[in-house]
Amino acid sequence: MKKLMMFFLMGILLTGMTACGNKKAEKDVAAQFTNSVFMGDSITEGFAINEILPEECVIAGAGATAGFTYDDIGALVAKNPDNVFIMLGSVDILMPVDDPKELFRNDLTKLINKIKEELPDCKIYLQSITPVTQEALKQEPRYERIEEYNELLKELRDKLSVNYVDIGALAEEPPDLFAEDGVHFKKEFYTLWLKKLSESL
Repeated sequence: MKKLMMFFLMGILLTGMTACGNKKAEKDVAAQFTNSVFMGDSITEGFAINEILPEECVIAGAGATAGFTYDDIGALVAKNPDNVFIMLGSVDILMPVDDPKELFRNDLTKLINKIKEELPDCKIYLQSITPVTQEALKQEPRYERIEEYNELLKELRDKLSVNYVDIGALAEEPPDLFAEDGVHFKKEFYTLWLKKLSESL
């Protein structure tokens, strides 16, 4: 009985130590981004909602598009970050206009050029639009164009001399990182996301 109790207590202790270790690792990764800003829509907003990054490092919200973000650049300039990580496009794909891709190209080009003008020392990172599940694709077929839009982001990377990071590959393994709607992500995904970005800094 004493042995069983000892094993039980050791198990609790090890679990607690692992949890503490994971939290420390998360904080260590997040610490690399203390003077960075993440711009985007509700997917990026998850950094603040899940308390992965402090709110002041995140300029994001549901429905944000490249055009909308361009209008709100004053908040970014006020923060004067070393790095800005932009993930936009998930909402732009759904814009009810004749050519949403061309609108996205123009708006994102304006946004990047404006950041360069206002923050010449800031490094700009474009991030790929993340994929969605098959269920989400059935609900909204326009998401089929995600890879097409990611190719556009690569073109802009070369044309505008900015950085590009493929975040989408992280969502393909393992599949249980998606939230119920198949578009957004669970907290665990954001830690993997930061680790991926830390390799690009």
